[in-house]
Amino acid sequence: MDNWISCQLDWQPERELRDKPLHRAIASRIEEDIRAGKLREGDRLPAQRELADYWGVNLSTVTKALQWCENRGYLDATVGRGTFVAHWEPDERKASPESAAGIDLGVIHPLYQQNRLLAEAIREVAEEIGIEQYLEYDEPKRKRSHRQIGAEWLRRMRLPAEPEEVSIASGTQNALAVTLMALFKAGDAIGVDALTYSGFSALASMLGIGLVPMEADERGMNPERLEAACVKEHLKGLYLMPECQNPTALTLPENRRRELAEIARRYGLILIEDDHYSFLENTACPPVSALLPERSVYIAGTSKSLSPGLRVAFMKTAPDLRGAVEQGLYNINLTTSHFNMEVVARLVESGLADKMMTQKRREAERRSQLAEEVGQGLVWQGNLRDYFRWLLLPPGWTGHELELRAAAMGIRLYGAERFFIGKGEPPAAARISLSAASSLQELENGLSQLRRLLSQPPGVLRPLV
Repeated sequence: MDNWISCQLDWQPERELRDKPLHRAIASRIEEDIRAGKLREGDRLPAQRELADYWGVNLSTVTKALQWCENRGYLDATVGRGTFVAHWEPDERKASPESAAGIDLGVIHPLYQQNRLLAEAIREVAEEIGIEQYLEYDEPKRKRSHRQIGAEWLRRMRLPAEPEEVSIASGTQNALAVTLMALFKAGDAIGVDALTYSGFSALASMLGIGLVPMEADERGMNPERLEAACVKEHLKGLYLMPECQNPTALTLPENRRRELAEIARRYGLILIEDDHYSFLENTACPPVSALLPERSVYIAGTSKSLSPGLRVAFMKTAPDLRGAVEQGLYNINLTTSHFNMEVVARLVESGLADKMMTQKRREAERRSQLAEEVGQGLVWQGNLRDYFRWLLLPPGWTGHELELRAAAMGIRLYGAERFFIGKGEPPAAARISLSAASSLQELENGLSQLRRLLSQPPGVLRPLV
């Protein structure tokens, strides 16, 4: 291969990587060339595999390097479009290159303050059980099966369930992937919110499953649009996050849930309900799956309520769909981690799970109230104790420009463009995580800077196309 890279630009970075780790060395090359003007705002970088071949490194090394640059505000990556040089000004760079994200208002963390309780439970489980039996394929014999624990967990989420109705997945993302692979095929169409969870849209894209966007009003997905799509688009499925929808933070009221469930029943849709945030108890509404038990796959993960490190999610699947989903879980996972599941069981049975969720609700409420106090004058969308809020931007701003300008100040957040499905223009909005900041003080600092930024007129950015 020649010692130059070409992808809509003529760029010849230094090839020798003298420093370690390699991803930091590559990131330094890119940042130095941006500061030197060799890469200019709006330039599209070559494909990651081409960069990996050029430097003679693994693809994962390049991925980490680009993520490092993106976190520091030098690059902007969008699924399906590529990676571009972002708007960058020297006097707005981060003060410390060691802080990859600065103040994080982008990633939705599950509030890690309760990890001490989790660590105690893990130590107790490791000490008290015969740990070797938890390293085998078969579930260890205990007084209560893991499915019984799962049924109790689902009842906490206001969904009645019996142990034989429960399936166990290795986290919500695993449950979503299994559901799509087991019940859908390439070419099928699923109705989704026009602004939808990027992890789900990425899975669907990998599997060749089409997503049909639905407009929403202040109460969530529009039923008339869904019914029209059932007729015109021949939908096979419907994906919903009824509690604190990601990214808009909308929660479906009970009457809207009933409307959507009735349309799904009428047209024979398979409902995939991703109920990640009902534990926050912003409402007392029943899950949509409780209104459509014969055509639903309900997923309640423990990542945001307990810990993402446990990788456990519980599913309740309609009887006619359960066999395919169980077979999918076996084909893909063989089994879930019995040790991780035993930790969850210990948390549930001891009452620590309830204690952790209560503490998380209180902390989420404190952070939500802080956002409303610090962000007075800004237009927020969300509930009393959400992990994130949807911020509607002042005239002239776009989510993309806010994301780039904030990154240059050392603040990470995600504009609406990252979540938008379909054609047309995404709304002028951004998702603001309230849970990633390590403290209330750090959150207040980030929100204060964000408010000051939005009090100014937006800058002029060259379109990255």
